[in-house]
Amino acid sequence: MPDPAPLLQGDWSDNGAALKLLWINLLLMTTAAISLGFAHAIIPSAVDSGTFSRTASRFRPYLYVIGTIAIIVALANAFLIIDISRGWIEDIYPRWYQ
Repeated sequence: MPDPAPLLQGDWSDNGAALKLLWINLLLMTTAAISLGFAHAIIPSAVDSGTFSRTASRFRPYLYVIGTIAIIVALANAFLIIDISRGWIEDIYPRWYQ
């Protein structure tokens, strides 16, 4: 079995772009988790127990929208990461894509 090919300068550039997009994806999914968690669990529970006033419930639709948008953008970002990474992975491991 031959060794994988070394990374070239363009490959390192693609790796950097994919890594930046992975960090953005992490932030997007964290945003989605926090906003959906607050909208679906924390706010209703805190309003029912009296910790928050009833006016806090008006923020729930906005948090649902923020969470949904973050998930949609994260999914689109994931496909972009796969598209960027696919070229240099094929160059490094040509047998994998035969």
